[in-house]
Amino acid sequence: MTRLADGSGFVKIFRNLTERRVAEQRIRESEELFRLLATNIPQLVFRTKSSGARAWGSPQWIKFTGLSLEDSLGFGWLEAIHPEDRDATVAAWAAAEETGEYCVEHRIRRGSDGEYRWHQTRAKPVAEIQGDWVGTSADVHQLREFQERQQVLLAELQHRTRNLLAVVQSIARQTMRTSRSLDEFVPQFEGRLRALSRVQGLLARPDHGSIDLRELVETELEAHGGDDLGNDKVRIEGPSVMLSATVAQVLALAIHELATNAIKYGALKQRSGKLEVMWRIDAADNEERRVAFEWRETGVDMPNRGAPMRGGYGRELIERALPYQLKASTSLEFGLDGVRCGIVLAIEREEGANG
Repeated sequence: MTRLADGSGFVKIFRNLTERRVAEQRIRESEELFRLLATNIPQLVFRTKSSGARAWGSPQWIKFTGLSLEDSLGFGWLEAIHPEDRDATVAAWAAAEETGEYCVEHRIRRGSDGEYRWHQTRAKPVAEIQGDWVGTSADVHQLREFQERQQVLLAELQHRTRNLLAVVQSIARQTMRTSRSLDEFVPQFEGRLRALSRVQGLLARPDHGSIDLRELVETELEAHGGDDLGNDKVRIEGPSVMLSATVAQVLALAIHELATNAIKYGALKQRSGKLEVMWRIDAADNEERRVAFEWRETGVDMPNRGAPMRGGYGRELIERALPYQLKASTSLEFGLDGVRCGIVLAIEREEGANG
């Protein structure tokens, strides 16, 4: 009673009340700061119990999912989770109590159009309030699509690499078989590798998953000089036809052989010679689209001997490899006034433009 009389007890009670009010004020300020931050970031923010039972959802959550706060409380929020992801979503909460962190990727339904978009959801316990957790769901849909696209591109790269190595091996074997000496082998092999490299360069451009036939022809002819492109000596004509990597790769080698022969012996060597490279698309309703490609030289005084295509790699490529690899129909003729080559092969419907 003496201490009460001298005022010390009153001071102690006052101090306790003051500390309590300060603590309550700090909690209110902290809560206001949390609400301010939680309602002004792009992520979907929530407060939950350690079991996953939701206690609060931010306006972003309500706007994105279309679920009201009342409908989201408890485990009502699971209605916005893709049915296939719900078990994993709930199971992750059981693991979170042991690890002290919740992390899961799942699909959340967008209320405006019903689309499910991938989100990465993370949550951690609130230190000041036992049993309370705070978390966010961040949209990672585009990131996952990008990662999936990377996997597709990687698989395509591996596939193309295997095919490319097989083509190089085939070129090496066939060139060795048709070469009479090492001195003859080296320039022929290098020339064919350069033709293959030009195709790969076209395929490697960011805007190319396929190659236009005209671009393929012009690139190869330009590589052999190209001075006659655009004049009366060389005529290139045909509709837009997009070729897949596999088709372009083999066809480019055939064009290379034709161009090499023409520059050494034919229309691109002789002043009187002319070259026409033409193609058309043949397709009836509900039938397979086919491109008919024709290489026609005229005005050429054909040599009786020496043209490498008469019995070499080029002829074998056109008459045997194209039918085998591309199921193409081919013809190769050595007329008195120049070489004529026809190639008819199937193209996918979406690859060819109307012409």
